[in-house]
Amino acid sequence: MKHHCPGWGPRVRMAVLLMAAWILPWHVSTSRAESAQVLPKGVSSASATYYHYFDITERYDPNGKVEDIDANYNANLNSTVFPALAPLDPFFPGVGASIGRSVVDFSFIYRWWEFGFNYGVTDRLSVGINVPYNWTENRVEATLDTSTANVGKNPALGIVPLAVPGAVPLTTEDVQSLLGAGLDVNGDGTVDVPGFGYKRFESFKGNGVGDIDLLAKYKFHEDSQWRLAFGAGARLPTGEVDDPDDLTDLGFGDGQTDLLFRFFGDYRLSDKWSLNATLRYDWQLEDHQTLRVPASANLPITANKENVERDLGDVFETELTGAYSFSREWAGSLTYRYTTKGKDKVSGSMGLAYSALEDETDMKSHVGLVGVTYSTIGKFRDGQARVPLLAGLSYRNRFAGENNSTKSEFVSLTLSIFF
Repeated sequence: MKHHCPGWGPRVRMAVLLMAAWILPWHVSTSRAESAQVLPKGVSSASATYYHYFDITERYDPNGKVEDIDANYNANLNSTVFPALAPLDPFFPGVGASIGRSVVDFSFIYRWWEFGFNYGVTDRLSVGINVPYNWTENRVEATLDTSTANVGKNPALGIVPLAVPGAVPLTTEDVQSLLGAGLDVNGDGTVDVPGFGYKRFESFKGNGVGDIDLLAKYKFHEDSQWRLAFGAGARLPTGEVDDPDDLTDLGFGDGQTDLLFRFFGDYRLSDKWSLNATLRYDWQLEDHQTLRVPASANLPITANKENVERDLGDVFETELTGAYSFSREWAGSLTYRYTTKGKDKVSGSMGLAYSALEDETDMKSHVGLVGVTYSTIGKFRDGQARVPLLAGLSYRNRFAGENNSTKSEFVSLTLSIFF
């Protein structure tokens, strides 16, 4: 028996039927893989995608080798990190004064959503909006290992060599004070060693809207084998950025506007096989942000803070997808995505080491995705389904990269409904 939903008017049903003629043999893979398809005039789609990341504990260094994401925070806490120790360096020739080593462990935990809405303005032009919403956590464990320390604290004398009578090693809580408001050595309520003004070094958990994308897509060619489209839009700085006074938080956006340009090319090999190539270029516009400006990219702790001028490096992405339709309902896809980002440019008026904010920002990423989709569009066309929809499940793995690209994996689930 054929089912007809009274909410679907003849015009919308006809438009979806026309759309089905293209979507059925060109199944769309999930997790941002795209195609040159546009919605027919008057047809809308709403989608939701959930990204479940596996816990992230590693990243790729400038040479493409894997390192811990907390590598910059596991260090010998000497005068390079805490300049207040510098007067004691002469007592320890060759090694310098040290309060010990920091032992830090980070785990990034992402549970992200994306909500999209698209509308067919004409049979060749559609417009859309994509709104990310992020649940993010940085699970932090941090202690001080004093087995290598050669200086400590003395209530009467302050920070002194451990050989001085009455001196004891600093504690983990003392390091928290040094990072924050400063250390009160003798407990009289007065700061004896100035701090850096950071918030407490501890686990971070937050949620909020990320940077919103607006995009228009125009299909300029279509025949029995080829479909080509061009897209343009903007990414708005709606996501909360990193707090310069928090060493462990994770921002939901990068604070500036991007202009987005896209090219989509689909090629239909047969009724079963199709290929897609997508090119993306994100032009990141200049902005101003208040940032900490350290002496080196690998020494993140600093008291220097300035409202600097930034020009984040532009992002170029190439994506290749092969899709196979097992039936009119089921399809699978395999995608390779290569992303490269240019080096940031940072300048200011205080004469600080702005190159520290530029180094290791020209990132690269190699990603593989495998996905499967289920569609009711064919059944809707034949009156056997009440709603035309696409559902997809995919797995993504970033298997290589450079300059702080995280070594990450996720599974995602997508649902798109047409009306």
